[in-house]
Amino acid sequence: MSQTIHSIFISHGAPNYALEPGLPGQALEALGQQLIAQGTRALIVLSPHWRSAKLAVTSHEAPVIVHDFYGFPKALYELKPEICGAPEVAAMLATTLTEKNLVTELRPQQGFDHGAWVPYMHLFPNGGPPMTQLSMPVDWTGETALNVGAVVGEFAREHNAVVVGSGSLTHNFDDMDIHAAKVGDAMQSLSLAYVSEFNAWIQERLQAGDGKAIARAEFDAPHFARAHPDDDHYLPLPFAMGAAPKNFKVDVLPEDVRYKALSMQSFAFTG
Repeated sequence: MSQTIHSIFISHGAPNYALEPGLPGQALEALGQQLIAQGTRALIVLSPHWRSAKLAVTSHEAPVIVHDFYGFPKALYELKPEICGAPEVAAMLATTLTEKNLVTELRPQQGFDHGAWVPYMHLFPNGGPPMTQLSMPVDWTGETALNVGAVVGEFAREHNAVVVGSGSLTHNFDDMDIHAAKVGDAMQSLSLAYVSEFNAWIQERLQAGDGKAIARAEFDAPHFARAHPDDDHYLPLPFAMGAAPKNFKVDVLPEDVRYKALSMQSFAFTG
């Protein structure tokens, strides 16, 4: 990948992705090396696991690691990666968003949820730039995510930061078969048909630079309601796309489908 990375959509899957990186995790590590090489000052991350009434941004210099999940192996709860916060970047970002009539609060007590720290672990296994996390207001639509992403992306380019939308390309718990598709299992190839059809539609619209289609995917994409019974894990995609510069290129990262229905597809937006 020779061009500058401006934003990334990362499918963070289930929390045990932290311990089972597979091909998607390996791809993120290679991506992280490029982020370091291009001198990335900070990451600005949006995750579906921090919902709020209004926009907010983490502003502590060392936010705690939040294990916001239940019933997983003990080893997951023992993971406490050291990730520095970016309070100066957070303060400037909050000011910029507020000036754009997107009133944004600083949240010094807010920690990093697994939608933020799990991808970071794979991007930077040996440590990397500081990170700040943006909340996802409960009233967001795809169009809102795209538009806010554009503001955040412009800010990021001015401050040598990179924007990350962390979600999952498909995310339907009812369709997941936790017994049939472990990492490296041949059963992974037996994913449900709608997963690949949805992925193909998304990739076509991304490659065409069709932000309107990505923002309105809930109305037009095949199987959207099944891929996303709740749109919270989808909204980071239009957010990341909105943060990309004009005439961006899309790099499609290696995918695997876990539990027959959970696509780990990620995209890097370069330019």
